[in-house]
Amino acid sequence: MSKEHPGFRIFVLGAGFSVPAGLPTAAELYPEVVRRVERSYGKDNRFHWAVQDYIDYRRRSDGIELTIDTIDLEEFMSFLDIEHFLGLEGSDTLSEHGNAAQLFVKRYIGQIIHERTPSKDSLPQEYYEFAEKLSVKDIVITLNYDVVLERALEYVGKPYRLFPQRYGKIGDGFNTVDDSRDEVTILKLHGSLDWFSNKSYLHGLEAFKKQDVDGRPNDPIFNNNDKYGQYPLVDGPRNEDDPLLNIYRLKNIDLFYGNYDPPAIPMILSPSHMKIVYANPFLDFWWGSGRAGGMNLGISIIGFSLPLHDDYLRICLYRMISNFQEVAWDQPLLDFYKNHVKLVDFRTDKEGKDELLERYRFIDYEKAEVYTDGFSVDAVEFIFNQSRYA
Repeated sequence: MSKEHPGFRIFVLGAGFSVPAGLPTAAELYPEVVRRVERSYGKDNRFHWAVQDYIDYRRRSDGIELTIDTIDLEEFMSFLDIEHFLGLEGSDTLSEHGNAAQLFVKRYIGQIIHERTPSKDSLPQEYYEFAEKLSVKDIVITLNYDVVLERALEYVGKPYRLFPQRYGKIGDGFNTVDDSRDEVTILKLHGSLDWFSNKSYLHGLEAFKKQDVDGRPNDPIFNNNDKYGQYPLVDGPRNEDDPLLNIYRLKNIDLFYGNYDPPAIPMILSPSHMKIVYANPFLDFWWGSGRAGGMNLGISIIGFSLPLHDDYLRICLYRMISNFQEVAWDQPLLDFYKNHVKLVDFRTDKEGKDELLERYRFIDYEKAEVYTDGFSVDAVEFIFNQSRYA
């Protein structure tokens, strides 16, 4: 009988992790976003103006002829992200979430993904098995906006948190970590469809106070009689300037996205090549990740094919996997040897498989195993199979 694994593993989840649950790919999202914008606002609005501006830009700058139907969502959002981040639109730079076109896209991406996400008791079996096999000492790093993993963990009754550390005491030079609770740690590097920021609302309160105005500013979430059941993402004491203090989850997410036109913008990074410039609220999730792996017992990458434009993720995974495969490889830790790196993706032919291996060429494949039939019950068995024993 094998010993129970102590955990201390890292799991990296990409879009391929969620596809078996029925979640849309990026290619599916764009036309549906366009349809919903047109359903609610017609074709004369800031989203369509931005689309035409982008089409003109690509034609005049690159000689490429595009239509609204042939635009690549990530390239379009990269164009908008640069405009917003640099404030090129001046006074039309609407909010921390983006300019008008970006707000349309984020709202409807959240709604579409929510509608396609099964309830926690209707997920495919592989998600429950994955959740069951996770240890409360494991860390899951996900690049997905959806709540599939959270629902699977809630269904099997396994506790989790959505931030790196809980603190017992905040000090002048350092904080005391509260490690009294056993929880799976989930770090959503690109945000989540059920996360919302109260920063704009707090700025409105401050403005009311300075102008000696009674009452509170209108806000669809934070001044709406607790309609959507918002509650803080983090708990316990935090540093006053911790950006995670501004993030709230919604309990009544079905009610929120049931609106014909969602009334607020979820805290998600744009699906663009420039998303890293908006990572500030989530920087705590990245802290120290370049030194991770050395003393971990496993690393699995599921459904993330490492696109060439995601250099920030490439650097992070390069550091993490290099540490993992080069430090203490033949030294037992907690009576276990490190397991092989597990790489899971969906590739149907040799060309696709070779491309995957090439993108992860920094992996020492003598210390790794690859599974290319996608995420499934068999993939879960492959991921958690311990192939090296002390």
